[in-house]
Amino acid sequence: MKRMITLLGCALICLSVAAACKGPKTKSFVIDTKELGKEVIGYAGTTPVEITVTDGRIEKIEALPNAETPGFFQRVKDSEIFTALNGKTIEEASKVQLDAVSGATFSSKAVIENIRLGLKAAAKKAK
Repeated sequence: MKRMITLLGCALICLSVAAACKGPKTKSFVIDTKELGKEVIGYAGTTPVEITVTDGRIEKIEALPNAETPGFFQRVKDSEIFTALNGKTIEEASKVQLDAVSGATFSSKAVIENIRLGLKAAAKKAK
């Protein structure tokens, strides 16, 4: 019986230590601009994005499905628009001036506007 109690005690201690080793929980959320940017039009329609924020910093920005011409939109995806803000705080990212992509100006300007709207919403949500 003593041995069983000792084993149970050890098991509880191990579980407690394991839980403590996980560290603090990260605060993460995603902003989707489908609704926020429904009036922001690229060349062929809306160009929504998804912004992932973790611990107050931009983790990633991704394009959501859209009707833009794939070849031209690929230029936007290949540009720094989707990566330039990674690692920055929401406040830092809001101050960055993103440049439109030559040859995909309408699409890239619409994406940039969606990012701007998403960062504004992220700032409110982070408070």
